Amino acid sequence: MKKITVLLSIVFISLYSCNFKERKAEKEAQEDIKKSTLIEIGQQVPEFSYVTLQNDTLHINDLKGKVVFMNFFATSCPICIKELPFVEKDIWVTHKENENFELIVFGREHIADEMIAFKEKTGYTFNIVPDPERKIYSLFAEKYIPRNIVLDREGKIIYQATGFDDEEFAKLKEVIQTELSK
Repeated sequence: MKKITVLLSIVFISLYSCNFKERKAEKEAQEDIKKSTLIEIGQQVPEFSYVTLQNDTLHINDLKGKVVFMNFFATSCPICIKELPFVEKDIWVTHKENENFELIVFGREHIADEMIAFKEKTGYTFNIVPDPERKIYSLFAEKYIPRNIVLDREGKIIYQATGFDDEEFAKLKEVIQTELSK
C-alpha cells in the first residue's frame, strides 16, 4: 500500500510539474508575441504601398471605405499552409463579391515569381502580394506568422491575431461579418 501511495505521489508530482512547465512556456510565448507586435487595436493602419502580382502599385489608403482583411504568411510555415484553405473557402469565397470587402494575403519573404507559382500550385483565387524584404510585415510585427489583421472602413485596426486555431478563426470571421453588416 505504501508503494502505491508513493507511486501515485510521483505520478501526480510529475503531471503537475509538466502542466506547470507547459503553462509557463505558453505564457512566455504569449508575452513574446505581444512584445513583437507593433500595432494596437484602435490604431490607424500604418502607411504603405504594395505591388500586386499584376504589377499594379496600390496604397493602403486606396482601400478606405472597405473592410480590409490582411493575412501574413510564408510557404515554409506549416500553420500558415493549414490556415490558407480556410481563408479561401470561409472568407474569400464568402465575401469576394462584396464591393465593400478586400482581402490581401502577403507572402512574407517571397518574391512575385514564388507567389505566382504558389497560386498556380494551390489554386487559390485571393490576392497574394509579395513582401520579399518584410517591408510591409515589419510595420506590424517583428516575428510570428500567420498573422491576421482586420481594418474597418476608416482604416483603423479592429482585429489582430497570431497563429491559427478554430476558435480564433471563428472570431475573425465574426469580426469581418459584423463590420460588413454596418
